[in-house]
Amino acid sequence: MTTGEIVLALTILTGLVWIAAVAAIAIGLGRLKSSPGDACPTVAVLVPARNEEQNIGRCLEALAGQDYPPELREIIIIDDHSQDRTAEIASDYLDRIPGLRIHEAGDPPPGVAPMKSAIASLIRDLTAEVILTTDADCTPPPGWMTGVARHFQQDVDAVVGFSPLHGSGLAGVIARFDSFINFVVAAGSIGLGKVTTAAGRNLAYRRAMWQNVGGFGPTITGASGVDDLLLQRMSMRGGKVVFSTDPATFVPAKGPSSVGNWLSRKRRHLSAGRHYRPGLVALSAGLYLFNLGLILSTVLAASGEVNWLPAAALWAAKLIIDGLTLSRGARILRVRGWTGAWLVGELISPLLFTLLLPASLVGRVRWKGRTLKG
Repeated sequence: MTTGEIVLALTILTGLVWIAAVAAIAIGLGRLKSSPGDACPTVAVLVPARNEEQNIGRCLEALAGQDYPPELREIIIIDDHSQDRTAEIASDYLDRIPGLRIHEAGDPPPGVAPMKSAIASLIRDLTAEVILTTDADCTPPPGWMTGVARHFQQDVDAVVGFSPLHGSGLAGVIARFDSFINFVVAAGSIGLGKVTTAAGRNLAYRRAMWQNVGGFGPTITGASGVDDLLLQRMSMRGGKVVFSTDPATFVPAKGPSSVGNWLSRKRRHLSAGRHYRPGLVALSAGLYLFNLGLILSTVLAASGEVNWLPAAALWAAKLIIDGLTLSRGARILRVRGWTGAWLVGELISPLLFTLLLPASLVGRVRWKGRTLKG
C-alpha cells in the first residue's frame, strides 16, 4: 500500500468511530427524560465576576426577578479582584435582592486557580443543599431557579442546563453554533448515562456530592473545569446527572466580542481536556485523527494520489450523521436557524479542530488579564 492509501484506510477506520460516536449522541438525545417533580431545596447561587461592570447589572436584574422562595435561597457575587466598578454596582442591589451578598475572593494558594479557590472556600462554609452556578454575563429567566431545583429528586446529584450564547457579527454566529453543538453533546451524553461536557453558566449540584468527591480535587489548579471535570468525577463516584430540557431553565449568555475572543475562550475550555479520564481521551484522539485524516485524504484525492470516491463518501457520511443528530438536538433545545452555520461549519471545522485542540493542550492560557495553568 502507498502512503496515501494507508492514510485513506486509517481515515475510514476512524471515520467509523466518528459515526458511531455521533450516532450514540443521537440515541442519548432520544433517551432524555426531563420529568422534574416538586423538590424545593435550599439553594445557593454562585456568580463569579471579574471586571464585569458592563454585565453585572443585567445579571442581577434577572436574579432579582426569580420566583424561587426568598427564604430558601441566597445569591453570592464572587468578586474576583475586579479592577472596575463590578463590586460597586453589585452593592447597589444589596437592599433590593433578599439573600444577596458579595464575597471578595482572597488570594489563592500558589498554583491554584483563583476562581476555583474562591468557590471552594465558599462552598465549605455554606449550608444550602444545592449549589447553582451562573456567570455575570448571563440573564437567567424568572423560572430558572425553580425549574432547576425541581429536578433534584432524591436520587439526583447534579443538573446540567442549556445556556445559548448570543452576539452579533461573525463572532456571534460562531459562538452560537459552537455552544449549540457543545450542549447537544452534553445532553446526548447524559442521555446515555455518561458525562462529557457542561457549562458552569447553567449548572447545579448537591453540596454533599461536591464534598463527597473532594471538591475540585487535583483539577483545582487548571484554568477550566469547574463544570465538566467536576461532573465527570461525580459520575465516576456513582452520582446521577440529568439534563434539563425545560425552556424555563435555559440561560442566555453574552457571546464573545470578536473571533479572537472566542478563540481565546475556546482554548481555555478545551484545556480541561488534558485532565479527562483515559476513556474520553482515547475517544477524543480517535475523533481528532478522523478530522486530520479527512483533510489529508481530501488533499490526496484532489492531487490524484488516491481515489476520490472514498473521500467523498466520508464527507457525505459525516454530513448526514452530523445533520441528523443536530436536528434532533435543535428540537430539544428549541434552536432555530442553525442549518446555514452547520453547512459552513462542516467545511471548516475539521481544519479548526486539528489546529485548535493541540494548541489547547499545551502551555498556559490567558483569561481576563491572567496567565493560568491549563
